[in-house]
Formats: sequence, C-alpha cells, structure tokens
Amino acid sequence: MAPPTDTETEAPPAEQMSRKAQQKPAYRVNLSDYHADCDANYVRLCKLLPGLEERCYWRYRMPAGALEMSVQERSRYTTEVRLSACRDRGDSDWLMPPQLTVRLYHDTRMAEVVAVGGRGPLGEQGVNFTYPNPRMEQADERQQVNRFLGEWLGHCLTNGRVEFDLILEGRRF
Repeated sequence: MAPPTDTETEAPPAEQMSRKAQQKPAYRVNLSDYHADCDANYVRLCKLLPGLEERCYWRYRMPAGALEMSVQERSRYTTEVRLSACRDRGDSDWLMPPQLTVRLYHDTRMAEVVAVGGRGPLGEQGVNFTYPNPRMEQADERQQVNRFLGEWLGHCLTNGRVEFDLILEGRRF
C-alpha cells in the first residue's frame, strides 16, 4: 500500500468549510412546548389578575420595585394586558424588564406575548427569516419571550405583594 500523497491529506478549502458551517438545519417550532408555556402563563396571569372582568389595573410590590398590569383592550374572547415594571428610587435601571403586551385567549385558556417594549408583532416574518435582520430577532424569539414571561410571573407570584388602599373610619392606611 502506498503512502497518501499531499493532495489526498490536504484539508478542504476554507471556502467549502465556511459554506458547510453556514448551512444550519431550518428552525422547527416545538408546538407542544410553546402551547405548554402559553397555557401555564394563562394560569399564572389568572392568579395575578383577580376580577379581570371588572378591574383594569393591578399593582404588585416586589423586592426592588413594583409590577404594574393594566388592561389595554377587552373583547368577548380575548383581553390584552400590558405589564411593566417600575423601580424604587435610587435603584439603577440596568436590568429593567421590558414592557410586555400579553393577549389572553379565554376560549383556549392561553396567554401569548404579542409585543415587547411596544414593538410587535413578534416574529412577523414567520420562522423562515434570515439573521441578522433589522430587529435582530432570533428564529425562536416568540418561544424565548413567552418563557421569560413565565419566569417573570412566577417571580411575582413568589415574591409579589398586592398593593391596595385600606380605608377605615375615613382614615387611609
């Protein structure tokens, strides 16, 4: 058997390697995980929004600020709620969570983030878009932001305290 020649052991050209590295498998939505996140977020929001049919505003005190939730739009089968955080005085806003707009679908008992920081809809070009794009969105942007919402709501359920005015005999406490 003859030893290999230089051309047989030579590495493939860099151009061919870079094309291979760029060919990623197409992103596939894991629909069951996505629906599970939206289902869980609906349950969390229902716990945090008592009296959703009548009320329009809720405020929960958090360790370093507050979470404010307000109804933006109501219809027969959906309710759109805006969630925003505010910080205590003196705290930096270095890690302020973005303002989220969440649509609750009452007939399917799901809640989905439809806008982040006032910008929406998320993933408006579907899952087959190129990256980088003008909004620098990843293919799984919707999944990520709905998981973030779940973590944020879980934190609020664990650490939040409802704020309300207590009035007894004409005095506010």
